[in-house]
Amino acid sequence: MCAVVVLLAACGKKEPGGRATHLDFAAYGDCRHQTDIHQKIATNIAAAGAAFVLVSGDLVDAPDDPQAWVEFRGAAKDLLKRPYYCAPGDHDTGSKNLYQKEFGLERMYYDKVEGDCHLFILDSGGSFEDADQMAWLEKTAAASTSKHKIAVFHHPPFGIQGRRVGQADGIRPKIHPQLVKLKFCGAICGHQHAFYTTLREGVRYVVTAGGGASLYNIDPSLGIDGDQSRKFFHFVGFQKTGSRIDARVYDVDGLEDESLAFKFCEHP
Repeated sequence: MCAVVVLLAACGKKEPGGRATHLDFAAYGDCRHQTDIHQKIATNIAAAGAAFVLVSGDLVDAPDDPQAWVEFRGAAKDLLKRPYYCAPGDHDTGSKNLYQKEFGLERMYYDKVEGDCHLFILDSGGSFEDADQMAWLEKTAAASTSKHKIAVFHHPPFGIQGRRVGQADGIRPKIHPQLVKLKFCGAICGHQHAFYTTLREGVRYVVTAGGGASLYNIDPSLGIDGDQSRKFFHFVGFQKTGSRIDARVYDVDGLEDESLAFKFCEHP
């Protein structure tokens, strides 16, 4: 029997709630494969009024094919009218640098301030071995005066998808201690195709990888008490109230699974 602390999500129980509305921002990712699902998710995020979007990567299957980017633009057109911050996934980058051209990037990591949120878009493709990126992260995040610091990168340091646990174990010591030290609220990640959230040493990790790519089986027993998870196509919506950010998880039709609601962060 699944533990009660997982809020029954891991047992497959669904509690449909209301439609996504009045979101301050949203997150999703891993939207390659099924353009129709990606487009539905994009339409529902836009309709909910999200001011900006955080994307955990893997937008296309064939990064060197210009037509793949045309299809991406068609599916995401409602979201590309607003700030769209995407971390590079392992399926996004190729020899023609079309990902970089798509977003006008000179390098694969950068930061942006949106209101009281300081966003750090990171490149996890090298398992955070890039000394320049890590030095930049430490210097820039340490100097930040924003209330909320949020990282966005593709490969999660924690996960419950069996064949990718080893990869998470390898990445964890490179990035997790830094996010703890720099007092990040949390990180938006992808790569493990499902929804999963876990709170580790004060850092909230949100794996949102249900944007259209084929879903993966997950094993909640690989997590810890308090984790929440579900294998389904989805996006995550965030709402700010004072110094607190709450998160809710919505299916492809924009309907909430109320059993997956969680607090992203709160400051004194």
